[in-house]
Amino acid sequence: MTVRITVSLPDDIAGPLKDLPAGQVSAYVAEALRRRQLVEQTQDALTGAGHRRFTPDPSEAAALRDQLRVPREVRDEAVRRLQSEGILPADWQPRR
Repeated sequence: MTVRITVSLPDDIAGPLKDLPAGQVSAYVAEALRRRQLVEQTQDALTGAGHRRFTPDPSEAAALRDQLRVPREVRDEAVRRLQSEGILPADWQPRR
């Protein structure tokens, strides 16, 4: 079953839809909504498992990563300690 709805979109979002063949706009929008629902379901599952909030917005995600990033000196000290205790190999290097 399908439901017909009317939506208003900003020009920058509606523009690419105008370039799609007539019969493909609904499929494009439906796929985008399914992906968004999957992101939200994944976020709910992660939050339910005790993880922090995640966002699908790239600029918001980058800001959140910067806010939560462990300072390099703290990370390096933790690596040195784990190496000295034999938990990490002596030659182990974090990704930069």
